[in-house]
Amino acid sequence: MSDIVAPRALPIEEIGAYCENQPIARLLLLGSDFDAWLRPESETGMLVEHLPDASVSYIDMARQERVLSEILGAAVDLRTPNELEPTSKQQILAGATLVFAEDAGE
Repeated sequence: MSDIVAPRALPIEEIGAYCENQPIARLLLLGSDFDAWLRPESETGMLVEHLPDASVSYIDMARQERVLSEILGAAVDLRTPNELEPTSKQQILAGATLVFAEDAGE
């Protein structure tokens, strides 16, 4: 996963191992204030893009959010691109940091 750029304290290997066993194409950390997620009281915004053929339910998303929260040791607010407001989507994506990509190791 050499193309992944992430904050130094982010458990990238553990996140990658989890994502590889899920129908996740990409996982991004939202925002540029990486110190915020280091505090347990802070909620970490993450954006997940699922594989095109994946059938992911709300229960699946809740489970992914819970597991990622456990991995990070802080609450995760997991969203999909479809949940972003069209007017702010570009700005949000521009400030996001890729932490997992299905094809990053290839």
